[in-house]
Amino acid sequence: MLHIERAHPHPQLARCIRAFVQRDFRMHGAEAVEPVVARLGMMLEFQFRDPYRIPSFSDESENPCSPITVIGPISRRRVRLIVRGDVSALAVIFEPSGFYQLFGAPASPLAERGTEGHAVLGPGVSKLYQRLGNSTSFSQRVSLLDDFFLFRLQRSKSKPDQLHGFRAFLQAGTHSKVAQVARELGMSARQLERKSLEYFGVSPMMLTRISRFQRALTMGTREAISWLQIAHASEYYDQMHMIRDFRTFAGGPPTKSFASIAPHHLINFQRW
Repeated sequence: MLHIERAHPHPQLARCIRAFVQRDFRMHGAEAVEPVVARLGMMLEFQFRDPYRIPSFSDESENPCSPITVIGPISRRRVRLIVRGDVSALAVIFEPSGFYQLFGAPASPLAERGTEGHAVLGPGVSKLYQRLGNSTSFSQRVSLLDDFFLFRLQRSKSKPDQLHGFRAFLQAGTHSKVAQVARELGMSARQLERKSLEYFGVSPMMLTRISRFQRALTMGTREAISWLQIAHASEYYDQMHMIRDFRTFAGGPPTKSFASIAPHHLINFQRW
């Protein structure tokens, strides 16, 4: 049995946080396998009962997920989640630069991995975890999350002007050249690279590649169109170009990748 609840954050947080999603699994002896595919943006996830198990594709040994985990941006398929038992997980899904805007923490050291939350965010997030665990409803948890992140937003020292330039870069897609964007932001290409790693955890070119992959993934799950149409609409050169990216970012061709991504997969809430 699976129960999902989801909510948008407070309007003032909309530029930083995309959604709050709570997933409650009752597996009754069964298990579900959830691949981790490439995505932009950080996640903060709280586990309240049985933890996810996390084996890698290169090593079959399993590690349990921490009660509080900061999950960085992902640029390749490296691990998967195994859901067993009685799992209750509450995820905060950030906009691509949202974590940096709220906490000022560089994203690149957190990329490609999950890191214990207290080590990244300090005692405040541990106190939040306790309050969330003592809450009796999802709406109460959403209110606590809003309060926590609004407090962080008020103390944020990020520079929205440069981040706005990067948002325009993402919206322009692969047609926007790195050198051109650097000039528009008043910095060198090397400075742009450093800022991209700081804000998003990936290089400017990887930023556009994953963004394009995510657009294709969204179209494939929500629209009844052909793979060729998806490739063109997502700004791939051709269908084979898209297939190569799917192999890199999702571990297989589009049809196989979509088959492995269930409707409750968190990647489906990134554009919710």
